[in-house]
Amino acid sequence: MQSRRLQGFTLIELVMVVMAFITIGIGRFVSLGAEGYLHTRDREQLQSQARFAVERITRELRDAVPNSLEVTDDEKGHCLAFRPIQYSGDYVNPSLTHIDVISGFLTQTVAPLFETNMMVVINPHKPQDFDVLSDQVAKVTAINKGTAANQWLFELDGQYSFSSGSLALRFYTYTQSVKFCLENNSLTRTTIHHSGSESQPILLAQYIDTNMSYFELDNAALARNALVAWQLTFIRNGESSRYNHTVQVMNAP
Repeated sequence: MQSRRLQGFTLIELVMVVMAFITIGIGRFVSLGAEGYLHTRDREQLQSQARFAVERITRELRDAVPNSLEVTDDEKGHCLAFRPIQYSGDYVNPSLTHIDVISGFLTQTVAPLFETNMMVVINPHKPQDFDVLSDQVAKVTAINKGTAANQWLFELDGQYSFSSGSLALRFYTYTQSVKFCLENNSLTRTTIHHSGSESQPILLAQYIDTNMSYFELDNAALARNALVAWQLTFIRNGESSRYNHTVQVMNAP
């Protein structure tokens, strides 16, 4: 007579099934923990980039020559451009007509150093006032010490007649422009020298949705200085963070 095969599971089979369920549970738990860690890491990286970008732009705008800011859209992308202040002070020229030297007292106590392509501007009100043919700018060829303490003489490359003076008798010097651009899902910084040469763009932040990020400029008015606002939207692995910030440019012409 043939023996009948008993139906059911052996102890070893039961142990293997239980171990399989435990392994699946542990694997899922570890997977969820890893996914949570990666999402937290990505979110922290985006927030760190955003804080750095906001702080960098804010700090540099505080040293912008008044009314030199401009928002443009070109082959570089959507950009915010301005001219950083090199030196600033109060001029004491009795007249700004047919002069070849600007005599002034600097706000800085350190002796100014002459640089090639140094420009001086008085009472600018719009970006066009910084054009080389403007009556508000002049090229500096040398800097000499004045007779009084912290007085300096900025020698010009010819005789200039400025079309208007500053109510506060202020003047500013600069040698270059700076441009922050939103392009190719990144935020970059480029230095443009007065000679026209440009530096290589420096990457400040990435993973930016450039379609949802922008700069806005509200030019200065009689009652307040210029306002610069921007929105940066970061997207990475499904994580999205949006940052809005506004800076008031305190320097006045």
